Amino acid sequence: MGRRRVPQELSPRALPRFFVSPTVLEARVLPDEVVHQVRQVLRLRSGDWVCLLDGAGGIFLARLGDDARIVDLYPSKLETELPYPITVLQSLARPEKAEMVVRLCVQGGAAAVYFAPSDRSVVQWDAQKQARYATRWQKIAQEEAELACRAYLPRVRLFDNWRHAFENLPRPVFVLDEWEGTLLLKRRCRRMPLPDTLSLVVGPEGGFSPAERDWMAAQSETYAVSLGARVLRTEDAAFYALAQIATLWE
Repeated sequence: MGRRRVPQELSPRALPRFFVSPTVLEARVLPDEVVHQVRQVLRLRSGDWVCLLDGAGGIFLARLGDDARIVDLYPSKLETELPYPITVLQSLARPEKAEMVVRLCVQGGAAAVYFAPSDRSVVQWDAQKQARYATRWQKIAQEEAELACRAYLPRVRLFDNWRHAFENLPRPVFVLDEWEGTLLLKRRCRRMPLPDTLSLVVGPEGGFSPAERDWMAAQSETYAVSLGARVLRTEDAAFYALAQIATLWE
């Protein structure tokens, strides 16, 4: 792709990064929202380089031309994903807390972030409100993924039912909670081979109800894990778990 040789010192980590669709890469014309960021916010000019991501692992170094055009496009590599995809299911929390969950989980390497109301969730939203927040949080996930130099675009999804959300999780599932047989997350990880996928489940501020604990404990490949001696806020727990997993297996 392109005629000029890409400068050797260029790295995706050192360049502004934007997620774009495959059609943008094919047409070599940047969308208006990216043009605004490039020209008006970052003040880049013709000849400058940016990194374009297709959201599915494709990474490209792009040299800007006049207007919104890309004059050179080169494939590149980016090794920033965890060894396997991790999905986080977070009990629905207040908007500011849920937004923090999205930001931290995307920075921590989560492949997907799910939300669903549990028995003790502080908020319960109708379908219209869920759709509005899902759109906003997906946009936040994209911004955080660009900042974190992620090759894949994490997906944010809201469910209206806790059990439905749980049943959609990839196995095995680690529930960040205390019940019979709970092991430290690190100890549980050391007892199992490197998985193909993994899910983390985080409860609300008041914890899971006894009925929810009993139901989750009866589900296949579901294990209770502890993050250690200290109790974390609900919006911080998944990120803390992702950091421990990265330390063990990244």
